[in-house]
Amino acid sequence: MDWTTIELVSIPEDGGEVESTPILAGLSANPSDLHDAFLSDLPHLQEIQIAHATHLATAGEDAEAHYSTLTSLKTADVAIATLGGYREGNALVLPLQGAIQDRVQLEIGSHGETTVLRLQAEGEKGESLSRTFALPAGCQLAQAGWRGNNLILELNRD
Repeated sequence: MDWTTIELVSIPEDGGEVESTPILAGLSANPSDLHDAFLSDLPHLQEIQIAHATHLATAGEDAEAHYSTLTSLKTADVAIATLGGYREGNALVLPLQGAIQDRVQLEIGSHGETTVLRLQAEGEKGESLSRTFALPAGCQLAQAGWRGNNLILELNRD
């Protein structure tokens, strides 16, 4: 997979308040939020269709390589929620307190029809973080940057 580095810019605070919405992934998701999301939109159907087509296209490949690729790619919601992040309108907010901003690198690539982001960060105490995750189906990264200690990933829906 070929990776392209994304320039991280400074994102100013908006004058208006944007309501934070919960991420609907992981064990901390509220059942009523999950139910409301299911009833309001059915993007998971498209994700299933894409995953099915991807599976059929790669069925002839080495099974172990395919399995490790699929298990290493988490969705953006799951990866961000695991790190304490949340949704804010059309953006994903990832709190990175303790990270050295000059040593945070965000790269974009593609795996079939899926857009993939790779985040690599180094902390002030020498710890490192590396996560690779897929953007939701039908979404593209519009802009990525810093607002204080938060990394903001602004998304555009196709």
